[in-house]
Amino acid sequence: MYGELQTLKTKDGQEIQGFPVHILRPEKFAVLRLPRNDEMIEYLEKQRSLYRDLGGRKGEPESVPNPQADLALFHKLRLDKPSDASQEFDAAEAGKALALITRQKIDSCQREGDGFRITLKTMFGPTVHVIKIPFEKDLSLYRSTVYKSRDLPHNLEERRFPPDAPVRLYDSAIESIAGYTPDFKPADVPPHHKAAVVFELVSAINDLDPALDPNF
Repeated sequence: MYGELQTLKTKDGQEIQGFPVHILRPEKFAVLRLPRNDEMIEYLEKQRSLYRDLGGRKGEPESVPNPQADLALFHKLRLDKPSDASQEFDAAEAGKALALITRQKIDSCQREGDGFRITLKTMFGPTVHVIKIPFEKDLSLYRSTVYKSRDLPHNLEERRFPPDAPVRLYDSAIESIAGYTPDFKPADVPPHHKAAVVFELVSAINDLDPALDPNF
């Protein structure tokens, strides 16, 4: 269940609840807590990608690493104190740790009444989101704000995906959630979960709309 953390014993004998991370070489261990929503939003706001126009209506996306953001969030989440310098994580190791604790994948999306039941897999188990089809005004706002672009030299475009766009649409349409600890309310669902659910929701809505069929 998302929100439940293991009770772990650190090398200095402390017992803490957290998410264990193990780096194989050189061998390192760390214990993380779950990120708060404000921390995750700040992290997501620092992410960007590049899109290269290849001509002929073809393009190539490229993610851009942000090792400073990875390290900053990792240090906020780390609960254990490194026993010595050999247990300090570098940017690549911090990035792996964050990728693990935030890992998610859409498992299913089923039509239900005037909405959808979307199941999202996480490292802590599946979560279920029952969400209505949004109003057109809310969809229009989402589509106009889902990403910001900036032209760069050499046929490149920088793209940023503000987390407030999917969060706003999710909050306007969500009916119920499951798979989270009882203290979680829909507003408390992590922003990266909301973004994944909204992306799947909008994709499913597009599949229902013949006006969006490129072959029509």
